[in-house]
Formats: sequence, structure tokens, C-alpha cells
Amino acid sequence: MKNGLRDLSFAVILLTLSTALLYPQPKTRTEEIEHERREKLAVLWPERESPLVDTVNRMVERGLLDGARSGEGKNGWQLIMGGMRPGQGAAFGLGYRRSDLFRDLIGVRGTARGSFQEAFMFDFEVDLQKMRSKKSYLDFYMKYENSPQMDYYGAGFDSDKNDRTSYRLEDTGLDFRGGIEVLPNFVLGGNVGGLFVHTGRGTRSDVPSTEEVFESVPGLNEDTAFGRWGGDIFYDYLDRRNGPRSGGFYAVRFDSYHDLDLEKFSFRQWQFEARQFIPYFNKSRVIAFRIRSTLSFPREGQQIPFYRQPRLGGNDSIRGFNLYRYYDDHSLLMTVEHRWHSFSGLDMALFLDAGKVAARKADLDFSDLAYSGGIGFRFKVQGSVVMRIDFAAGPEGFRAMWTFNDIFRKPFE
Repeated sequence: MKNGLRDLSFAVILLTLSTALLYPQPKTRTEEIEHERREKLAVLWPERESPLVDTVNRMVERGLLDGARSGEGKNGWQLIMGGMRPGQGAAFGLGYRRSDLFRDLIGVRGTARGSFQEAFMFDFEVDLQKMRSKKSYLDFYMKYENSPQMDYYGAGFDSDKNDRTSYRLEDTGLDFRGGIEVLPNFVLGGNVGGLFVHTGRGTRSDVPSTEEVFESVPGLNEDTAFGRWGGDIFYDYLDRRNGPRSGGFYAVRFDSYHDLDLEKFSFRQWQFEARQFIPYFNKSRVIAFRIRSTLSFPREGQQIPFYRQPRLGGNDSIRGFNLYRYYDDHSLLMTVEHRWHSFSGLDMALFLDAGKVAARKADLDFSDLAYSGGIGFRFKVQGSVVMRIDFAAGPEGFRAMWTFNDIFRKPFE
């Protein structure tokens, strides 16, 4: 695996360097105009593209990388990649979509996917087509996911990297969800449903199962059912959903969980997120900022189950730290990333991540942060980021990541 990542890294760097030499960035206004002309030709005359690019474009249109809840793509079978929890191996599967039922009133979509690490997921969505738009929706969503290789290092920011353990997280969620654009770019949403959770022994062969190392972990091997409801409000003026290059996204979400079986794990959770994209040089370069905070509060006499605590570390947060490196009731995450256009199918990026977790809200400040930084590659089709390779380094070592998502995709999806 390490040799494969090294070979992949070398190939990507070689490809990028050779492309940069073959297609240098425009330096004068005349070169910039010529560069834009070539870009437009590629869009206006797609038959000039290679058969491979044309095939990838059709796969994307059919649903590749859309995820379970995008509602995009043509009717029929779809190829699915990714969309499961990190750390469970590369996921592949099939989906089927119909958006023309009952005279285009109802749309349905279902997927099945899995990985060689014996993780798998099934989901199904029914949505009211008349309500679906860029920022309005009304649907029913159901998902079952089995993740047998979830990592746990203990609670708190002082947990030890050498205490890595593994557990199984198996959950089924059923939710009615809706949202409506009440003002331009201003969306109000809500959800009500249930969540059924099972935790058990992890299947990693290189680390012990969690219960063998940690004596008291709230929610471990304690199956329960939750009733849940919540709402969110966000202001969205991004120029595009996937791979935005300008605009901003600001959101607040509230969720209330009620333990219906054990009456031990009822809690409330708030999530805050802000993202801003500042382009320059005709949007060929972008500085992206993100700050996110999650605050969790148990009800009187109860606890927050560890699998619903916010987590930091891994492909989508502090990238120089292992997946799920830190768990606790509250978290803070900050990211700044500078992206620049390499050629029509690739952006490169330099990034810096920082954050922390805390048991008390009062300790969630900007002191003693965990941090990491690195360089990344954003592979694009039709302007959307479909694959990402990042190399990150921090106080706990070096990581290479290969994922099928954009780290700046919208939250709460």
C-alpha cells in the first residue's frame, strides 16, 4: 500500500510538472485572451476532446461521484464512487434514478455500494420534484451504513496516538427533510426522523478492538434508537455547488436527539460553518477560507454517545493527523487553501488546517491548536472537483490522501 501511494504520488507530480511546462500560465493580456479562447473551444466543440475525456464526461453526467443525495444525473443506472465514511476503503457501487414518475411529480433514487474492507451502505430517497430547485427541496431519505473499521484514540485533546483502537459503527437513519428559499440566497430548512445505532468489535487486524483498551466509552456496545428533529438556516451565494471559485456560504444547524430505548444518551448539538472564496487573476486563482464549530450539550443526567461527538483528523479536517484522531463534545476547525489553475482538468493547492476539541465550551479557543499543512491536486470534469489527492504533514507525521470529494463541499448534505 505504501509503495502504491509512493508510485501514485510520483506519477501525479510528474504529470503536473510536465503539464505546467507544456501549458504555462498566461503572463500578458494577449496570452490570457488566447488561453480563454482555447478554454471556450473545448466547451463549444466537445467533439474535439479525446474519447477518454468524452467517456468520463458521460459517466459524470450519469451520476459518478454525485453522492446519495445530489438528485443529479440522467434517469437510469448510475456508477457510484465514494460517499461512505472515511477509513473504510475505496467504495464502489451502483445507483438507479427516476425523476419522471407521476408526470414528473415524484423522483426516486437508490444506491448500493461497498468496499473490500467489508464496509457497505444502502440508501433510498424519494423527493417531490416540484419542490426541487437549486436551493429548495422536500424529500424522504433512508440510509443503512455498516463501517467495521472506525478508529478511536480516546476522548479529549490529550489522547495518545499510540492508543489507536477500532470499533464497528452500524446505523440506520430515516428522515423527512425540507427546505425553502425564503429570500434570495437565504434558505430555511428542517428535518424529523429516527436513528438506530449498533456499535461492536472492530475488524482491523493491526490494532485492538476499542473495548479491549478503554473501559468506559459512552455508547460503546450499547445499542439504542433515537428520535431526532432539527433545523438549519444558511446564506448561500456560491457561484457553483461543486468546486466553487467565488462567493460564500454561511450556515447554522441545530439537532436534538432523544434516546428512546436506554434513556441515557439524549443531547442537543449546534453546528456553525462559514466559507468564503476570494478569486483573483480572472478566477484562475482562489483563496478559500473555512471555519467550523460544533457544540454538543447532553440533557440533564445523560451523556453524549462517543459516535455522535464531533471528530477531527483525516481527509476532510486536519489532514496531517490520522482519521478520527480527536473526539470530544466540542470542536473548532479552520482551513485556508490557495488554489491555482494548472490546466482545464487540474487545480493545484497549498493548504493549512488548524483546530482542536474540548470537553468544555469555555476551552474552545484559539490557543494550543493542532495544525498541519501541505499541497494538493484537484482533478476536475466540467469545472467540478471529482477527485482529490492531498499530501499533508504535521507534528504527528506525514499523510497521503486520495478521495472522491471536494473538501469545500457544502456541509449538512
